[in-house]
Amino acid sequence: MEKRVLVKISKDKTELTLREVLEKIKELQEKNPDMDVFFDGDQYAICGRARKTPE
Repeated sequence: MEKRVLVKISKDKTELTLREVLEKIKELQEKNPDMDVFFDGDQYAICGRARKTPE
């Protein structure tokens, strides 16, 4: 499953709070129920990937 960057966050010039990042993740999860949405600390971005379907 390949992840996609949904929102890239600038490390140097961001004024986003942790609460705002978590709210954005929640918003993206609600809009994309078929995706796992998470924060990737290595890329400093909110990412998503397709959920695994039970077989």
